[in-house]
Amino acid sequence: MSFFDLIYRDTVLRFILQPGADVAGALAFLSTHFRVENVDADVTPMATLEVAPLAPPPADVELWESIYVRRSASEFFTIPARRRVEGNAEFVHCTKTGTQFNFNRSRSTVHVSVGAAGQLDLVELIRDVVLKDQENRGGAVLHGIAAERDGQSVLITGLKGAGKSTVLLELVEHHGYRIMSGDKTLAVRDSDGRTVLVGWPDYPHLGYATISKYSGLKGIAGLSDDFVPEPGFEFSPIGKFAVNPAGFRERFPSADRGQEVPAHAILFPRIGAADETTFELVSESAEVLRRLRELDESPFTGKHSGWTGFVQSRRDEHAAEREALLRELSTASAWDVRGPGDITEIPWARAGAALD
Repeated sequence: MSFFDLIYRDTVLRFILQPGADVAGALAFLSTHFRVENVDADVTPMATLEVAPLAPPPADVELWESIYVRRSASEFFTIPARRRVEGNAEFVHCTKTGTQFNFNRSRSTVHVSVGAAGQLDLVELIRDVVLKDQENRGGAVLHGIAAERDGQSVLITGLKGAGKSTVLLELVEHHGYRIMSGDKTLAVRDSDGRTVLVGWPDYPHLGYATISKYSGLKGIAGLSDDFVPEPGFEFSPIGKFAVNPAGFRERFPSADRGQEVPAHAILFPRIGAADETTFELVSESAEVLRRLRELDESPFTGKHSGWTGFVQSRRDEHAAEREALLRELSTASAWDVRGPGDITEIPWARAGAALD
């Protein structure tokens, strides 16, 4: 057997690997935001994952409750499963890959049976457990992505299909930013008491209009050069493609692992067909705060957040802390972004920001 700790901020997961257990794909994906260290006997992990090679499914699995670990417009990201609950024990069988999770809440352990095809399942387990623990520690999870430059960050937030990734890649490609987060962003207090943003790992899931803008990205997304979408597909929130994360990271630089940086600007995009991209300052911090509250994405309250009850919610204990974080974030320079998303200059820098 082998042992190691997987760490994100102050959340520690302890791994016990049986001979032949395969976690390489999951660790490679998480490596942009998580670190692997030797076991520290003085640290109590929030959970222990005991991982074994893929095993045959339980004989009665067809009788279990049908659920989704994750459900997406993309088949690639959809993880259907079946579940059975017995007291503090919970069993989940992922039907596409055969991955099995056996949760024991009273012992804070998860027995995992997984193969090479189930690495996305293992990633989703880790993301669920860790993000819930971070919220239980007082963090605020936002439906938004973030980029970093020179020790400051830009939060890009909005509803699904608003064009967040389009704006993100423009900042990275043309303005020297690096990707912090591609799905959710965590707002926390750092050791100095500042409100800072922390990145979070996600598989790139991009619309065709974004993919077609950047050289080499079609190939990374598995699209041929002569691929032509159906009319209206370019800006459709359901017209998205899973992009190979390894190739994507080579094409677009990521911020350093573990960076926690203050927000310099907040962008609210609504990208679509137009002659030019425009920025309009959102002058009232109360309006910015209202929007941020609407974009809370607690891992305890989403549509499929209850696929496992392994981590019990303590979010109500930290409601005042999350509100304070959002209030401080709302004082950053905030902008509505409209149009096709081509960004030639960044107005928050032009206005005298330290970045320029």
